[in-house]
Amino acid sequence: MVKKERLGVILSESRLPEFIASLTETYRIFGPSKKDDGESFADIHKSEELALDYRNTKMSSKGFFFPQTESLMWYDSTDKKAKQDKPEVQPTLLFGLRPCDALAISYLDKVFLSNEPQDPYYRQRREATKIVCLACNSPSPTCFCTSVGCGPDSENGADIMMYKLNDRYFMKALTPGGEEILTKIDAETEPATSQDIVEKDDLVNKACQMMKRFVDIDEFKEKLDNFQGPWWEKLAQKCLGCGICTYFCPTCHCFDVTDEVVRQSGRRVRTWDSCMYPLFTLHASGHNPRPTERERMRQRIMHKFNYADKYYSSIFCVGCGRCIVHCPVNMDIRQVITQIMEER
Repeated sequence: MVKKERLGVILSESRLPEFIASLTETYRIFGPSKKDDGESFADIHKSEELALDYRNTKMSSKGFFFPQTESLMWYDSTDKKAKQDKPEVQPTLLFGLRPCDALAISYLDKVFLSNEPQDPYYRQRREATKIVCLACNSPSPTCFCTSVGCGPDSENGADIMMYKLNDRYFMKALTPGGEEILTKIDAETEPATSQDIVEKDDLVNKACQMMKRFVDIDEFKEKLDNFQGPWWEKLAQKCLGCGICTYFCPTCHCFDVTDEVVRQSGRRVRTWDSCMYPLFTLHASGHNPRPTERERMRQRIMHKFNYADKYYSSIFCVGCGRCIVHCPVNMDIRQVITQIMEER
C-alpha cells in the first residue's frame, strides 16, 4: 500500500463511527458528551455519544492529569510503613478537545515535567494520554484566544488536529502518536485536496473574525512592571475572593498538601488551592504577606502575565473565557487588562 500524504487526510462524517470503534480497541475515550450538550468530557463508547458541535466544556481538561483531589500516600505509624498511591492509568484518548485546552496542557507540562524532580502522578497520566483536537468553527463571545498566542486552530499540545468541514473531517497528525492513530485508519481516509485545505483555512479565518475583542498583551505586560500601581486596589474592590476563576482556569495549578489522620493511620492528600484565598500564603507565625484582596488580585494577574512569562517563556492564559463566564460579579479579564493599560 502506498503511504498517504500526512499533510492532511479526509474522513467522511459517515465513517466517524468506524473511526471511534477502532480507537476503543486501544484507548479509553473521553469526549464532549450529548448527555449534557458538551458541558463536560465523559466516557465515550460510540460516536453517537459525542457532541462535537459544542463550543467548550464548563470545566477544563486539566483534571485528567491534575485531579482536583488525589491521594499521594498512605501511612500507618504503628508499623512505620508508608505506601505511595500510584495513579491507575490506562491508554486514554481525549477526543475533540478545543485548541485552547490543549495549549493549556502544554503549559502544565512545563510546570510539572520541565524540571527535576518531575511530578510522577502527572507524568504517568500524561504519558498514557493522546489528544485529538477539534478546531473551533464558532467561538463563544467570551473567547479571546487570538489575543494570547492561541487560535481556533492552535496545534500546541495536540497529537492530531481535526477540522469539521461540511460533511467530512480534515485531520493531520502532529506527533508520532498521532501518526500511529491515523495509520490505523488508512482504509477509511483519503488524502486531503487543495480545495479541502482552502475550505479549512477559510473556516479558521471566519472563526478568528468572530472574536471581536482583542487585547494587546505585549503592551499590557509592560504595564505590569509597576508593582504598586493604583489599579490593584480598584480591581480588588469588585472581587469576592471566591476563587472560581482559578478553579475553572485550565492553567492554574496551585495546590495544597494535607494529612488526613484517624488514630494511628492516615493519608496525604493533594487538592487544588487558589492564590485568591486568604489562607493561601498564611505563615505558621501568623504573618500573611498577602493580607488583602489587593495583594491577592495582583498575584493572580502578575502570575499569569508576568511571572509565568519569565519562568516558562509563556503567559499562562489561553483566552478560553471561562473566568469571564463563571465570575459571580461579572469581572471580565479582558476589561481588567484594558483598565490597567488605561491607567496613568
